[in-house]
Amino acid sequence: MNAENAPYPPSPVVRGITWHADVVKCQDGIGDNWPITWVDEDLQVTAYGDGVGFDGHEQYLSLGFSRIRGDPPHHRGQDFASDADTPAGGGPDGIKASGLLMVDGALYLFVRNYRPEGSDDYKNSRLAWSRDLGVNWRWADWHFADTFGCPEFVQFGPNYRGARDNYVYIASQGNNDAYLFSPDIVLARAPRDRVPQRGCYEFFAGADAAGLPLWSADIADRRPIFTDPLGTQRIAVTYNAALGRYLLTTSHRPPGNTEVWTPALGVFDAPEPWGPWTTVCYRHDWSAPWRTYHHKFPTKWMSADGRVMWLLFSGIDEEVYTFCLRKATLELVADGS
Repeated sequence: MNAENAPYPPSPVVRGITWHADVVKCQDGIGDNWPITWVDEDLQVTAYGDGVGFDGHEQYLSLGFSRIRGDPPHHRGQDFASDADTPAGGGPDGIKASGLLMVDGALYLFVRNYRPEGSDDYKNSRLAWSRDLGVNWRWADWHFADTFGCPEFVQFGPNYRGARDNYVYIASQGNNDAYLFSPDIVLARAPRDRVPQRGCYEFFAGADAAGLPLWSADIADRRPIFTDPLGTQRIAVTYNAALGRYLLTTSHRPPGNTEVWTPALGVFDAPEPWGPWTTVCYRHDWSAPWRTYHHKFPTKWMSADGRVMWLLFSGIDEEVYTFCLRKATLELVADGS
């Protein structure tokens, strides 16, 4: 596990994780971040930032969309046009997708780096939704400003099958800037049929004496679900149904490191989206010499027994500035080996 400085104790379910040596890099999937959601059957939808996507078109997009079919290492991507395509921007100078979710036939999108009209402040996130698989979008008339700067939806099965309840859950690093590290991760939820309505959102506000979650309609009451003194950045949470565990992935900043992006990776598990968290993997050098970020385990690419998964990630360095996958095999405590 290489858990030096890990913020939480070892997992009671996962004894260890083996990372297969080869990284599957889609050289025709140029861009970064790649939030992804399982639509149905063999179809997933993803989004990319600052790239030309899978089809190598001439237009460089700050926000573009692709469809993914197949399973690694034989998956394939195909771009599609959307009225949310954003040609301008690099880094914070253009909106980027931070989260996608398919639920009950609606595709939801959170973007970061959103600048309200008439403002120079890019440190905001905004929601959009589509009823035609991402071709046309409607934008919410509200946004998050001081926190939830890089929101990601908690992922379940295709079209949200197998979800724990009738809420949609949104997790984010606890600050308003995707280019900084926050020690905390925060969590919100909304009824699955009212995701566009800001007034329906509740925020995790700690736990009661029995350990049950408390929820508040006031965002000021939010409390972290996860804390790492070495920071969190561009996080993701996905549900491994076979193991009955939520898997949280996040970058962190190793001691002495001052980079915006690092080769570090933390993988944590919990019985609920709010914890309590334990450590599966915590490495300062996971992708060295490359600096990588926005790691996630797509639920479609988890084996039936939950032991084999594929980690999707990207990075700032040329070798990994693409749609990258790395196979992971879990050793379970129940194996007794």
